[in-house]
Amino acid sequence: MGNTSTRPRNLCWAISIIGLILFCLSIFIMKSGNCSAMVPTAAATLTTVLLGLLGAGRAVFSRRQALEEQAAEEYRREHGNTELFDDADEAVRMATRANVQYIKYFVPIFTIVLGLVLGICCIVTWRAWNGTPAFPVAPNPMPLAILAICCCIAILVSGSFFVGASREPGCRWLRPAGAWLFFSGLLFLGASISLFLEYFKKAVAEADITTARIGLIMLAILAVELILSFVIEFYRPRMPGEEERPLPESRILALFTEPGGVARNVAASLDYQFGFQVSEVWFYRFLERTVVPLLVLMVIALWLQTCLIVVSTEENGLLERFGKVVSQEPLKPGLYIKLPWPFSRINRFPVEHVQELTIGEEHQEAPVKKEKPVDDGHGHHQQEEEEEEHDERLVLWASAHADEENNFIVATTPEKTTTPREENSLQGPPLSVGLLAAHIPLYFKVKNLYNYAYLHKDPSLTLKNLATRELLRYLTGVDLMEVLGPKRSEAREILRERIQASADAINLGIEVVFIGLAGLHPPVTVGGAFDNFVASREAQYELELKAQAYAVSCTPTAEGLSETMLNNARAYKEERVQVSQAEAERFLRQLKSFQASPELFKLNSFLEVLNTQGASARKYVLTSKSDREVLIFNLEKKIRSSLLDLNVDSEPSAPAQ
Repeated sequence: MGNTSTRPRNLCWAISIIGLILFCLSIFIMKSGNCSAMVPTAAATLTTVLLGLLGAGRAVFSRRQALEEQAAEEYRREHGNTELFDDADEAVRMATRANVQYIKYFVPIFTIVLGLVLGICCIVTWRAWNGTPAFPVAPNPMPLAILAICCCIAILVSGSFFVGASREPGCRWLRPAGAWLFFSGLLFLGASISLFLEYFKKAVAEADITTARIGLIMLAILAVELILSFVIEFYRPRMPGEEERPLPESRILALFTEPGGVARNVAASLDYQFGFQVSEVWFYRFLERTVVPLLVLMVIALWLQTCLIVVSTEENGLLERFGKVVSQEPLKPGLYIKLPWPFSRINRFPVEHVQELTIGEEHQEAPVKKEKPVDDGHGHHQQEEEEEEHDERLVLWASAHADEENNFIVATTPEKTTTPREENSLQGPPLSVGLLAAHIPLYFKVKNLYNYAYLHKDPSLTLKNLATRELLRYLTGVDLMEVLGPKRSEAREILRERIQASADAINLGIEVVFIGLAGLHPPVTVGGAFDNFVASREAQYELELKAQAYAVSCTPTAEGLSETMLNNARAYKEERVQVSQAEAERFLRQLKSFQASPELFKLNSFLEVLNTQGASARKYVLTSKSDREVLIFNLEKKIRSSLLDLNVDSEPSAPAQ
């Protein structure tokens, strides 16, 4: 007699609905988070839905056959063998034939088609991933990772229930879907791990695609198993009375999804204490099948997670196995599989990241404390210390750069204040040294990971001591004002080379990238006095520059005046020479003219003088030779003539002779 209960069908429908919900969630995570690991997860959840529907169909046909057989048996008991009973037997035969054909034809075809579709999808997806140069990263991976881990936990609980329920009569076809549901939970767990790694910036470019490829390989193995199970079913020998085993049920997944009996001793103890069969209660049976396997699985999963180590993009690693370094060659960024802890471990170091250490104590603001009045509530005022924050962009020499700074001895150029007697003495001039407070950041990278990590107990402290030693050696041989001023850049490069050479000498395995000397300053106690000293030096330098500017401006003027005077002298010389030569030549020509006609030469010379030299003078020509005639001349020059000067009534006088 078959099982007429609707429980197997309802359970198959329930697992199909759960699989459909998980399929939608996997599609959502895949689209929202650019998560490639959700591709095999979506395929596994969809397979769970199809296997649930396959089990529901099997439960429907089996229940229909059982109902027909039960109805025919009841009719036989009531009416005996009649013609109507033949019709009932025909209904039983039709229901049985439909059930057998469903198992014999539909289930094998469904299994082989499902295996082929999964295999083809795996091949196509793998080729598509190989042709993709880069995979996008989730914009906000943390919520999606939490959603994936919640789905994993829900699958573990619900999957344990369904796999446990598959042991009930008539529910065996629920087990394939339950096994694939567990497999979906494992893929959800892998996807959540990759999303968590993306959130914490660990192996961002490798975590997702590596998890996706592993899931796709597992999916391909299960697809091959489905195809092989279809082939093996033709040659498998049948034994009478054997338990029916669904064709799509995975033997591989059954190794991990079969519920065990870890809590049987606990159940016996509870039965003894309470006096009744507590272990037969459905809730206890559910907990027995779910909680203990879940806890064991979680512990094993957590322990096996130590086998996977991700070396991020700025890191390199060294593999240790049983406390010994396997190879001095560092492990490049990527995902690595090792023995679980504590048998093996990978030490990771930030080799590409530029690290910093400070010479002269760590940098920390030293706030200046000032007092402010505070009312205590009784009319009295108390003084409370208040911290005054410094501007981060400006730190004066009179304020501390750190809580505690080290002072270094620096050579200085002695001033010319010694007398000649002191210079000639045997002792010579007094020594001149100064002090500098240093806050020097040193930036370095690891270039030999094995030397840096294993040849020195504390490589950072060793590098700091080396840098301090080289700084002391350098400062004792340079001038204070030069290292604070024009030779600061040169000092930085010299220190970098010396520290690098010292580090290479002891195989420290580092590369000095940069040394900043901006933190060199006089001690805080003499900061104000040093400001005044620097101000006086600047004033002196300003006067020197003004004197140089005056000298520079006067020199061209003097040179120009000298050149002008020389040019004038040369011009005067040329003028005197040329004029003298011209006058001598003119005199010779005049002499020839005089010798030719003396009277005419004299008259011509006289007229030429009157014409040239007396051209602007008023001339009076007297033609009369009478000695008694008195002539009166008005030699006043009138600027403007008027009407009074006109002699209208008088007769015109005769012209002067």
